[in-house]
Amino acid sequence: MVEPAPAREFEIWPLHITLVPWFHSDNDQELDKVLQKVASRHKALKVYTGKVEQWGKKEKFEVQKLEDPGSLHRLHWDVYQSLEKNGFHIHQKDFLREKFAPHLALRNRYQKGHAFKEGSGLEVKNFALINQTRLKVTGRMIKSVTKEYALSN
Repeated sequence: MVEPAPAREFEIWPLHITLVPWFHSDNDQELDKVLQKVASRHKALKVYTGKVEQWGKKEKFEVQKLEDPGSLHRLHWDVYQSLEKNGFHIHQKDFLREKFAPHLALRNRYQKGHAFKEGSGLEVKNFALINQTRLKVTGRMIKSVTKEYALSN
């Protein structure tokens, strides 16, 4: 998370960097062990804000690209590989590995974030596991931070 979550449960994402898309877990204890191991292998890192762009076909999303000297890509790859090897299969694999494009989602139909000055450094000291639950009556997706994993110093 670049910004803290607005509450224990939230519907609108705060500014964040997505390391991997959603996946299902039937074994939360094993998932926790896997993510702890990943976090222990990586040091806190820094990324830099890039240009603001419009992404999407039907809907336009405003994003701010992130320039990564390589550490974020290595963290992304380790999370992805570790999840897959341990039976936590990623559902949307379109933007993984070499297609991973770190960015901040600034604006869509639900959120309005602010861009950082280009070249600003953002420290990544941890990553969070987010649980999403779809409400049966309304279909809304409610999110909550399950746990944060500190990267080593």
